[in-house]
Order: sequence, then structure tokens, then C-alpha cells
Amino acid sequence: MSQTIAQRCDIIIPVWNHLDETRECIESIKKHTIFPNRVVIVDNASAKPTKDYLDSLSGINDDKFVVLRNEVNEGFVKAINRGMRFSDAAYVCIMNNDTVATSGWLSEIIDIFRKNSKIGIVNPSSNTFGQFPGSLDIDSFARGLRPFKGSYQELYTCRAFSMVVKIEVIHRVGYLDETYEIGYFDDNDYSKRVQQAGYQTVRARASYVYHKESRSFSKLKEKSDIFKANEAKFESKWGRRLRVGYVLPAINTEEEAKRVSSNVNAIARMQHEIWIFSPKKAIEKCKFIDHDNIRFFYIARIVFNFLTFLKIWKRKKNKKIILILTNSKRTQVVFSFLKTLSGAQILLDKDISSVCGRLSQLSTIKGCSK
Repeated sequence: MSQTIAQRCDIIIPVWNHLDETRECIESIKKHTIFPNRVVIVDNASAKPTKDYLDSLSGINDDKFVVLRNEVNEGFVKAINRGMRFSDAAYVCIMNNDTVATSGWLSEIIDIFRKNSKIGIVNPSSNTFGQFPGSLDIDSFARGLRPFKGSYQELYTCRAFSMVVKIEVIHRVGYLDETYEIGYFDDNDYSKRVQQAGYQTVRARASYVYHKESRSFSKLKEKSDIFKANEAKFESKWGRRLRVGYVLPAINTEEEAKRVSSNVNAIARMQHEIWIFSPKKAIEKCKFIDHDNIRFFYIARIVFNFLTFLKIWKRKKNKKIILILTNSKRTQVVFSFLKTLSGAQILLDKDISSVCGRLSQLSTIKGCSK
């Protein structure tokens, strides 16, 4: 990476064939990207039709398109790292060739970086995160997100289908871990390293990039094996992501609301899911961060303990809650009595340091994940 920083974003796109998807991706970037940029294509030994198309791009405007060519398919991670090392830009966007950009996508992401110096990586909104266009075309759906301009949500992990990293983060954290080889969990690992360095990983709500989801992996027979091997590698290094239930039948004081808010935010930023079970009115005074690890289940007070336990029990097989917190001694007694059925340990929420310590222990134990 050059020592001179250019005030633009280098968009690094690994390509291995898939000419139609690649062309659509490139055209969408050309049409919808306002912020100064350069497209750096890393060609993983594509066949002649794709190679010829890429050559035609680099011949049009050397300042806007660069093609780096590998003699063999080096895989996603090595291709990205080659592009990152080549870059001399203030921002680097890792982008799949099966994506479609929409109007102003990159400018909105850069604006989010400028709002908060603690942000290290930004994703756009996308169907990958559950923002599906439905019956709308992609551009119309993206326009509907404009009221969210300037807002963002913290993420458990950013995804490398369209992931923008600022240069100071790359200088501190380095490049993707090439032991993940072809791909899968390389972005999770990078996000963890960035978070460990003190930065936030977020989604820009008003930016939108559509992702056609793993077209580049669809021809690999070993896809499932690669996924499982890299998942095991990631969890061995970082521990498992756990699911915590927070059962709140009532919150009676301002002090209690502050404690609950602090507990939820701390657990979310430990990168564990936290599911809040509560009457809606009970948590009105709480101030939770906007984080994709936090989910809400509103339950009427009159049947609260019964319905809460039922929801936890129903999820025991596929979305198991490993630990339950509560601010109610009565609820702790009831749920402790039913522990065999729920399969979850239950703790009072007064000592968050002990809770976080317990979560750290559980995340390293096999069988304590989703």
C-alpha cells in the first residue's frame, strides 16, 4: 500500500468468470457512484470472454479502471489482499461481482464514516441483511431508504459483499486472513479484529447494494466443506456467538432502566445476541443502542411468565437461549424451577461483570452455540 493517500475510494472486485453479473456490477458502479473512486479488478484467471471485457475497461480510462491479473484462481481472500496492497486510497471497498449498486450508495457510506471517528467498517443496507425489495425494483426500493440518511446500525459482523474500510483501520489491523483461503468467515474474522482495535462495524441505513448471493461460489462442490472448516477455525479463534434472554416483567425506577440499558448494550457489543422479553411499556425509559444483536419480544404483563417461558422453550432446538437474565427475583425462582425444560441457566442482572465472565466461559464450550 502506497504511503501517499489519495482522497478517493478504491473499489476492489475479484472476478472469476460470470461475465453477465460482472458487467451489471460494473455498469451499476459507473452509473450510481458519485464519490471519487477507482475500480480495481483482480481477475482470478477468467476465461477469454470475461478477460476480454475486463481488458476493454482498463483501456477506456486508466484513472478509473485497473485490472490486476492472476495466472490461476487464487480465491477471494488472496485476490482482495492483492487489491488492498495495490491501493493508495483513503477508503477501500471490498465488493463482489454479483452485486448491483444504487444511486449515492458510496457517498452515504463516506458520510457515515465522517459522522463518527470510531467507525472502522461500513456496509450498505442489502437483501443480505434482510432489506428485500419485494415487488419494487432495486432503485425504487433504495430511494425509499432516503429518510434514513445519516443513520446507521451497529453490526455483529460486516459482510464482504460490499464492505468499505478506511485506511487507518487497514494500517492498524492489516489485511484479510489468508488461512480462510477461498472465502467464508474471512469477513467475520476481519470484523472481530477491527472491533478488538476499538472500532465499530456498522450498516449505513440509507445506502443500498443488492447482492445476488454467492454466485461465485455456486460452482464449487466443496462449498459446504469449506464453510464448515472455516466456521470451526473462526470459532476456535474467537469463541461462539451465544444467545442471551433478558426477561423484564417490569422496570420500576430510572436507576433500574439505566442498569438494564447498560447491560443490554454491553452484551450486544460483546457480539452475543440478546433477546429482550418484556411488556412494551416496561422498557420505554431504557436507552438501547441500535445494534443487530438486540431483538425485542413484547409480551402482555398478565400472562408474562408463561408466554415468555413458552417462547424460550419453543426455540430450544433451533435457536437455543443459553443464558437467561432477569431483574425479578420471582421470575428467577420460576425459571430456575423450569431450568430442565428451558435448558438455560438463569441469573439476576445485578452484576454484569459476572454475567460477561460467564458468557466468555460459555462461548468456548462446544455445544453452547446456536
